[in-house]
Amino acid sequence: MSANAARGQSKVSGQIITESGDPAEFVNVLLLTPSDSTVYQMQLTEADGSYVFRGVEAGDYLLQVMGLSYSDFISESFTVDGETDLVYPAVRLAVMAEMLDAVEVVAKKPFLEQKAGRLVVNVDQSITGQGGTVTDLLKKVPGLVVVNNRIQMAGRSGVTILIDGRPTRYMDIESLLREMPADNIARIEVISQPGAAYDAEGTGGVINIILKKNALLGTNGNISLRAGYGELWKYGVNAAINHRSGPWNLSASGGVNRYSWFERLDLERILDDRTYLQSSYSPGLPVSSNLRLGADYDINDQHRVGISAQASRSDNESMANNQTELFSNENVLLSSFTTTNERERNWHSYTADAFYRWQIDTSGQELSVDFNMADYNRRAISTQMTVGADFDDRRNEEPADTRIYGGQIDYKLPLNDQWRLEAGTKFTGTRLANDLLASLRPQGGEWTNDALRTNSFEYDEDIFAGYGQVFFTKDNWEFNLGLRYEDSQAQGYSATLDSTTNLHIAKLFPSVSLTMPVAGPLGASVSYSYRIERPGYYDLNPFVYYLDPLTFYKGNPFLRPELTHSGQFSLTYEKQPFFNLSYDETRNVLTEVIEQDDASGEAFQTNVNLDKYVRYGGSLFFPLDFIAKPISGYGGIMCFYHDYKAKYLNADFLQDQFTVNGFLQVNVALPGDWKLEATGWLQGAGIDGIIRYETFYGLDAGVQKTLLNDQLRLQFSVDGIVQKFFHGRVDYQNLDYNLVSAWEAPIARLRATWNFGNQYLKGRENRRSTSDRERQRAQGE
Repeated sequence: MSANAARGQSKVSGQIITESGDPAEFVNVLLLTPSDSTVYQMQLTEADGSYVFRGVEAGDYLLQVMGLSYSDFISESFTVDGETDLVYPAVRLAVMAEMLDAVEVVAKKPFLEQKAGRLVVNVDQSITGQGGTVTDLLKKVPGLVVVNNRIQMAGRSGVTILIDGRPTRYMDIESLLREMPADNIARIEVISQPGAAYDAEGTGGVINIILKKNALLGTNGNISLRAGYGELWKYGVNAAINHRSGPWNLSASGGVNRYSWFERLDLERILDDRTYLQSSYSPGLPVSSNLRLGADYDINDQHRVGISAQASRSDNESMANNQTELFSNENVLLSSFTTTNERERNWHSYTADAFYRWQIDTSGQELSVDFNMADYNRRAISTQMTVGADFDDRRNEEPADTRIYGGQIDYKLPLNDQWRLEAGTKFTGTRLANDLLASLRPQGGEWTNDALRTNSFEYDEDIFAGYGQVFFTKDNWEFNLGLRYEDSQAQGYSATLDSTTNLHIAKLFPSVSLTMPVAGPLGASVSYSYRIERPGYYDLNPFVYYLDPLTFYKGNPFLRPELTHSGQFSLTYEKQPFFNLSYDETRNVLTEVIEQDDASGEAFQTNVNLDKYVRYGGSLFFPLDFIAKPISGYGGIMCFYHDYKAKYLNADFLQDQFTVNGFLQVNVALPGDWKLEATGWLQGAGIDGIIRYETFYGLDAGVQKTLLNDQLRLQFSVDGIVQKFFHGRVDYQNLDYNLVSAWEAPIARLRATWNFGNQYLKGRENRRSTSDRERQRAQGE
């Protein structure tokens, strides 16, 4: 072997030849890690049989060569020092006695991967998670709880949702997640301690939903059909195709789906002299479609450009029903009425992205530029009518338009084999316009304008950000120090109130982490970050939406952002965290509450700021490797103490609660390419703002069969085989109510997926947009 000097990282190269000594072109060459034979990098030989792996870190590796009509070659383990280039001796392939129809490369990932600062959920490996929507997937993520589309992470709200590293807080994220097929998702990343390269948004943690990207050569794709039933039918078809050849990578995917759902909410409100019993049934029957297109082009080994676009649409017509009964203290029925709410809701969105990447040199110096824009448009009409009481009918017409545009520049500079600098800048502009045309109609009368509720709300926000961070690595010590500056200016204008609300926030957000060895494979890490959670647009919007004559929702334009100090200590085994201790302290806590007018009996939902919230606790994660094969899986236990201190409704709000979360995912590999999977979760009794809730839990199970050399995959699963729904209670000041929230369960799902075309792994380095690289830098990769 020969070596040439390089700086920071190594290059591994060589040549593959046939038995006759001719170059073996278009042969798969894989660089593997010997501990578990996972794929570190993959290449396809050029016409002269050559291959090159760039940016190889120090460590031990294996070389595997695979090609049609040739016997597989696998080398002995060899070492790369990370400082010098390495030329591997020529590999001579032997012709197989029998021609193979195909060569299959399988690099399996576990369903759960615990990595520094985040939990990676490889949802495309799940049997029970692939037949539904993204909302269904989120319910399977350890530590996440989804109730009435509100997401909690480890028992607290303030969770930020990203899609491919981009924010979603200006969109109707509930509809997007409910109607986005799980087939589109590669993995979900639960990020507890993002670094300075990441947006400072997200005090309750960050959930990054990563869409699938094809990694195969040639032309290939898949078609997926599904159907499901609980109390409502669900069905859909999705397809994807990809062509990767030479410097080009072209992709397209799309689908049409109907993901029906419903929610039941029972509410008992107790006033001094009367009790309200309200029961609502709210279904959703959306038919959604989506199309994604993308193209990447390698100008040469150093320069790469790419563009992508996506269009989505949803049409939803449904009828919600609400039954209200009013009782006296003597349990005498005073009145009873039924309200129907006929709803028509349509939305469509368009996104476009473009990126440029310049790999300046082989040491890892890199410049990335990314531009993106998105349009989100929603049209909603609802008509509310009541039978059994003399309430006016109500009609809402609500057009809403949102435009988001932005760009960012990122730069990486390795100083030597120990120090690395990163810096970047980002701008995001958002323009929102929302109208509410409200009408009233006396029973038997004509529609007239409701001047008190008709409104127009406009919201503009610009966020400028810049960051810098330094990385130090030596032996098993790792250090990262980052600082992010964000300057956001927002203005909201309400036509009916004739008022303008301005909000200017300019802050520094530091982050720091240190990883150190303890003994043998054991290590420890400690991290700190300061983060912000800005109010969502729909929480700021002052519109009033009636659910029935006595219940409504209204926004709060005076909400302030919440700010959180967060620290975490972790123990690691072979650099994989398995035990965590954490502490969070939040000011101006954004909290969803229900208030009421005792005189009229009206109750309304809104958001407020509570003064202070503290959470501390720990978590333990464990694989099921100690169980004999064919059983595998993952589990975990999380324990947290929650403490609220605030002035609310003219009194001291002092509430605390100890909570326990648990999850377990078990896989069983059976003969004949059969697999079984079971997933269970439990959320112990806890507190969310002013609501205390009981323990609730769920259990899902599924089975999978693969046919035709894994080209055809059949899956059957049942969600909610065992299901305890959400039971909550509020007892504070004049608020005395109980609520039960239920959703569709159990749901049986059947899914069939056919993979077609060339199944070779790709031979060029992963093509990534700058949003992908931003995400990975934030995670310390």
